[in-house]
Amino acid sequence: MEAKVIRLSLLNHLFYFTEVSGGKTSATVTGNFIGDLALTYSFEKVLKASGGYYRHLETPVYEEIRDFGFYCTVARPLERSNKTEAYIQNTLFDVDGFVDIKAIEKSGKSPFKNFRQVQGLRIGTSFQALFLSEKKMPLPPVIRVGRALETLVLVEEMVLPPTDEFWLNAFSLKTVFNNLDTATEIMVKSQKVNFSFLLENYNLIKQLSSEEVKTIFKPVFKDG
Repeated sequence: MEAKVIRLSLLNHLFYFTEVSGGKTSATVTGNFIGDLALTYSFEKVLKASGGYYRHLETPVYEEIRDFGFYCTVARPLERSNKTEAYIQNTLFDVDGFVDIKAIEKSGKSPFKNFRQVQGLRIGTSFQALFLSEKKMPLPPVIRVGRALETLVLVEEMVLPPTDEFWLNAFSLKTVFNNLDTATEIMVKSQKVNFSFLLENYNLIKQLSSEEVKTIFKPVFKDG
């Protein structure tokens, strides 16, 4: 198994809906992290020859990540990030990157317009993650993340991380890798039980060292 500490820096604003919030932003706030599921699929689009095609699925098949041969942990912020302004977004004509032709045709007959307010993370925000792989793999210079993959992210390998703390996702450990019990045992033994529930597929585990993460994933990438 090879493990690389990487820095991920936003080259433009990032918009994900990863925090539940009321008030002026109406539950469309981007949380101060980048999810492991999003990152792993983003790397797959660059590193795999078959990663560039689009599949329309009613529900994601996250279990397939186990066969990618690599995995990127949750990217935690290196410093306190700054939010963007709250923007108004029209979701009537364009949903998840696809133009809704029927909605456009009906819009002239209907007074209803679907708007939401969104708030993201500002350009320049940096994150730290651990990139695990079975074999040595070259890191791409950039990847794309965000609701419509509109955010360009600079990828850099870090020799000495500022803080040896990494975040995992309990959902991924249980659903994809079946190693949540191992992670729980390590957390209990080291007295670092720290869960942060955000969404159904993001239950963050914090305060893990790089060695603890490698121990958790050693059975997954044992052939590397």
